[in-house]
This record gives sequence, C-alpha cells and structure tokens, in this order.
Amino acid sequence: MAVNLAKIVEPGSLRWIGQRLEGLAGLDIPVGASDMRAVALHLGGEIYRIGGINLRNAFVVERGPLRLVYVRPTYSGYRFAARRVFKSTPWAVDYDHVLARNIAIRFGVGYVLLIRLPPRANRSHGPHEKPALRRGVNLRKLLFADRRILDKWLGRPVRPLPDMSRCRPYSPQAPQAFALTLKQLGAWGFAMGMEDGPLPPGVLRPL
Repeated sequence: MAVNLAKIVEPGSLRWIGQRLEGLAGLDIPVGASDMRAVALHLGGEIYRIGGINLRNAFVVERGPLRLVYVRPTYSGYRFAARRVFKSTPWAVDYDHVLARNIAIRFGVGYVLLIRLPPRANRSHGPHEKPALRRGVNLRKLLFADRRILDKWLGRPVRPLPDMSRCRPYSPQAPQAFALTLKQLGAWGFAMGMEDGPLPPGVLRPL
C-alpha cells in the first residue's frame, strides 16, 4: 500500500496562514514610513480610515490578504486602534510597534507598523530597542526590518548571535531578503493580523 507522505496543513495553523501569503513572501513591508502615501505606493495597496480615528493618528493599508495598521509613534491610543482592526484571540497578545517608538521618533518617522505578539517575546526586546548613536542620520521615506526586528515580528525573544548582529542599535535599513519557512511566514502574517480567511471590512472606510 502506498504511503502518502504529503504534509497536511490544517486550518487554524501558522502554516495555513503562511500558504495564504504565497506570492507575497518577498514583499518588503515597511516598519516605518514618513507618510501614509509612501507606504501605499510602495506596497501597491489601498488606504483605509479606522472608524472615527483621525487619519493623522492611524490608518490601514490593504494589499491582498494583508491588512496593515500604521500609527503615529506618539499616538497613545494605538492599542484601541489595533483592537478595532485585529481579530481577538483566545490567548494573550501584546499590541506593539514593530519598530520601537523611541527609534521612530529619533529618526523622525511619521508612522510605525503595529503587530500582535506574545507578551514574553515583546518584553525581551525592550532593552534592545534603541536607535543608532551616530549623529546626522539621513531620513528616509521608508524604514525596514533588521534581524532583531524580524525576530520580534515572528514572536521570538531576542537571541543574540556571536557577532551581536541582533543586538546592535538600529540604523535605517534598505529592504533585506529573509528566508522564511512556511510556519515562520505564517507567524509573520499572523503578527500583522492575518487569519485563516478573509476578514470582514468592519470599521474600515476607504478614502
């Protein structure tokens, strides 16, 4: 009798979400941006208002299955904005800025991407979320993840490498290519709010 060795991907699993991201794995998601239109143009997505929240404070860019929430780094209501867009989970999650607020402010970033992640992982990144110490930083319209930020994005605690490349102060990044497994791709998508299937529009209003 032939044995079927094909791996079954069950709905509700990270691999299932990862499959929904096929074709988008190489998409460079900005972790910080000068303004909302810079994000939308880079991603080829549509901008949405979140209910009655002022666009100056928060907005969503939708591209395919991705629904990305960006907030002003000094906006104190970012958790409220996240709960309006993200589906609730039966386990504890933190809503946080994937690029730390103090880094974003240091580099004059207008908006930062929000993610959901395990509280333990979120806490472990706090001591390492600091900007580069050098002066005269050249501001960019878009900022991208380094290796430590990718760990946070995937819900992993800080794991210093021998060369300390995951613990160096953040400097403005050009897009980097990170190879992700299907499960890691699912964790990456889940952090940004993806679920098993399409989410209803809910409180989102197109501009």
